[in-house]
Amino acid sequence: MPPLHHDADPNRSQVLAYIGENLGCDIGRSIRAFNSMRHPKSKVLVFDQVHRMWKGCDWLPSDENSKDAMILVEHRALERRVIAMDGELRKALKEIKRLNKQMADLYSDAETMEEAAEEAESDAKPQRNRRQSRPISSIESMVARAWA
Repeated sequence: MPPLHHDADPNRSQVLAYIGENLGCDIGRSIRAFNSMRHPKSKVLVFDQVHRMWKGCDWLPSDENSKDAMILVEHRALERRVIAMDGELRKALKEIKRLNKQMADLYSDAETMEEAAEEAESDAKPQRNRRQSRPISSIESMVARAWA
C-alpha cells in the first residue's frame, strides 16, 4: 500500500477507501481490517511518523533516489534508537553496580555488628559456645540481616 492519510472520519480516510477497494467490502469491514493490519504485532501497515501517513510495510517508492533516501532515513532513525537504548543500558548497568556496592557495604556493616555482639556475649558468658556465622547466599537474606 502506498503512503495514505487516515482520518478519524471514516468517509474522509484514504486508507479505509484503499482497503475497501482492494478487499471489495463496506466501510465497517474496512475499519476492522485496518485495525487488524495496523496492530504492532502484525506490522502489515506501519505509520510513517515523518510524513504522518500509513503505508504498507514493504512499500518502496518507484524512483531510485527516493527509495535510497527513504531507506537512509529509516536507517538513521534505527541508529538513533540504538544509541538511545545503549545509553539507557549504560545507565542501568551503572545503577546495578551502585546497588551491588551498597548491598556489600550493608552486608559488611551487619557482619561487623554481629561479630561485636558475639564477642560481647562471649565475654559475658565464657562457658557458652560461640555461634558460627553462616555465609549469606542470597540478596534477600543480606537485606534482612542488614536491617535486623
